[in-house]
Amino acid sequence: MEWINSFLSSKSSKSIINPEDECDPQACYDSFKEHWHQVCKLFNRVQQLPSHDDVLGVVNHLEQMATLLLYDIRRIDRLYMNQCSSQCLEYLLDEHILDKLYEWSTRSGRYINAIRCEQLKLYKMLVTHSRHILLLHETFVNPLIKLLCSMEEEVFSNEVENLLVDLINQLSALLMQNVEFIDLFFQEVKKVQSFIIFSLLIPFVHREDSIGMKARDALLLCMSLSKKNKRVAVYVADDSNFSILLITGLGGLYSALPNVLEDILVPDWHRFTPDDVNEIKGLLSFVTSLEFSNAVAQVAHPLIRKQLEELLFRGFLIPVLGPALLQIDIYEQVAATAYLDLILRTLTNTGLLHAMLQFLLEVDFDGDKLLDILVQRLRSENRQLCLVSIAMFESIVDLNCEDLMLELVFKHLQPCLHLMLSQRKMFLSFDPYCQSFEKFLTLTPKCCQTVEFTSHDNGQWYSLKNKQSLYGKYFAYLCDARNRIAQCQMACIAWNNLYTGEDYCDNSAGTSLERSSGYESLNCSSEDTKTEEYWEKSSNYQHKKQLLETPKITCIEQSGASAGPFLSILMEKLRNYLSNSFYINIHLTGLISRLAAYPQPVLRAYLLDHNLILQPNVPSIFEVIGILKQQIDDYLYQRSNCLQLIKFARDLLVDRELMLVNQRKHNIEQHNKKLEIEPFQRNISKRRSLGISPISSIFGRRPSQVDITIPVMLSDEVQFNNIYQKFNASQHVALCAVLLSEWLKELSALAQEHTVAHFANLLK
Repeated sequence: MEWINSFLSSKSSKSIINPEDECDPQACYDSFKEHWHQVCKLFNRVQQLPSHDDVLGVVNHLEQMATLLLYDIRRIDRLYMNQCSSQCLEYLLDEHILDKLYEWSTRSGRYINAIRCEQLKLYKMLVTHSRHILLLHETFVNPLIKLLCSMEEEVFSNEVENLLVDLINQLSALLMQNVEFIDLFFQEVKKVQSFIIFSLLIPFVHREDSIGMKARDALLLCMSLSKKNKRVAVYVADDSNFSILLITGLGGLYSALPNVLEDILVPDWHRFTPDDVNEIKGLLSFVTSLEFSNAVAQVAHPLIRKQLEELLFRGFLIPVLGPALLQIDIYEQVAATAYLDLILRTLTNTGLLHAMLQFLLEVDFDGDKLLDILVQRLRSENRQLCLVSIAMFESIVDLNCEDLMLELVFKHLQPCLHLMLSQRKMFLSFDPYCQSFEKFLTLTPKCCQTVEFTSHDNGQWYSLKNKQSLYGKYFAYLCDARNRIAQCQMACIAWNNLYTGEDYCDNSAGTSLERSSGYESLNCSSEDTKTEEYWEKSSNYQHKKQLLETPKITCIEQSGASAGPFLSILMEKLRNYLSNSFYINIHLTGLISRLAAYPQPVLRAYLLDHNLILQPNVPSIFEVIGILKQQIDDYLYQRSNCLQLIKFARDLLVDRELMLVNQRKHNIEQHNKKLEIEPFQRNISKRRSLGISPISSIFGRRPSQVDITIPVMLSDEVQFNNIYQKFNASQHVALCAVLLSEWLKELSALAQEHTVAHFANLLK
């Protein structure tokens, strides 16, 4: 095809008119007919195969005809002549030009792809620019179908592929507006019925280039068509291998990912960032495939969605992801856990998320549920595994899913066995004065309450720097707490159970999967599923449709008083606060704060109510923090440079916050540039990630709190070297002290805002 490309690119404009220029319509029509007559002469040559010059001549005349046709169509459009059609277009249809062109192309031998290019260009132009419903005309539809069918299961150059996908995109968009014409594109190919525009796109599902992106856009249009036309849905689900190809391809792309993340260098790396996705080998392809699967599930017919969910569960999660998560090597566990976290953060479709929940809660791995195995990894002494595990549970908690939270927390707290017996009947009393707010603040280490600076210059510099930071601003914590609690309340509004601790549970058999809103629908009758998918009835993700009866919560038998493995491990990890990595403490405190945003009384009270009297062997967050406060003060007051250590810690945390702001600002700028270049294009080169999620922030703050337009005083390099230096024991304790003092403000704000939200709900 190089010769034809060079010919077309070198052609002068001497015989091609500009479609925007004015010219005599009759002259345009006469010229169009003359060019076709010249083409017919070339078609009628006596030799069996066309020569090189014949093909060049046909291509040249077709280019001229396309330009004249485009001019005539646009002229009619400009005149708003609804009753008048293009003379050139009518001539093209009446003379069966498209059909004759196709028939000649089949006899063009080695030049067939060059002629196909011209045909595809002509069809695309007609579909794009003609306001006429060309699908009503057999002389347009029949040769188009012949051309498309002839191209199935063939391999083409990039140019032909690009033109083909562009044309199918246009046809799919046209069918979305004219669904009644869909049946025209069901054709028998090799004795099998085929929805031709869909089957031609399937080979491009996992292509990584721009052609692949355009093909996936067209496939999504076809998925949308399946909602409007049952025949398309049945074809995709029953007669095509689309879903199988999509999920097996996803598994293949996952298997090609690195088993060990060797290029993660920063000590606080805990999850994949957009930069990581772009730069780690194979990860962009996997995420692209995952996002496409999610998009398909969002727009497709329920028949296709259900098939995709089942295939994801049985064809990817169980055979591929499950064994990866259960590997023995710790560093392979780190990678697999990070991939799981990425999947949880990428999927948004309720059905696919439901498959993920089944995977975590139902599948048995040597007698243990996967979620229980992952909970135990929070205990890991390996810093990286602990960090990625905490980050993954942050993602799980952020789903606001009743099924997961019931399994992690509520089935252990709802029986109130963690409370002293005398407390259980008083449990629902709500403290209107919110004394816990003050209690948290009194637990602040004394070394952090001391006036730090004696040097006027240093104090002035710190004050200037502090104006750009959220550090120490209690009002910011209150605003954040209010937003987080409100968002969590809205997300939980459709839960089946309130988890107030009022209803004592019995010890009858049953698992959490039988009691929560999400899995209640698994037991529904087949008649129900005909009209509504089981995951659509799940109230984890949308407002509950009136359930006839809320199931009574039954709790597992507990051998002793406990808050459950998940909360117990978090308290155990908190008890080891001073021996933990500083970066683990950042995310540990963030995860506990996120749990404290839940409005359910049994959890809110356990984490935020200091009046609660727990069983002796159940850890209280107030007791644990009180011990930490004493340990920190005892250690730092023995150091002569205590004030300098606290200043060092505060400066470093402010620098860290500013670096995160700078990174987020950079990511937003890159994202905006990416959208300007090409929608959905993800493989733009970026700066290497520092491995920090944008403002998950030092103390668990959210992006909405930070003004990203503020100037940043330190360069990235200076900040990086300062923040990731090695800390000695005294510096580590000082960092822990300052982090604890800020976290206590966050917990105090959450306690206050829960009280405000409680009274606000009473007044509604």
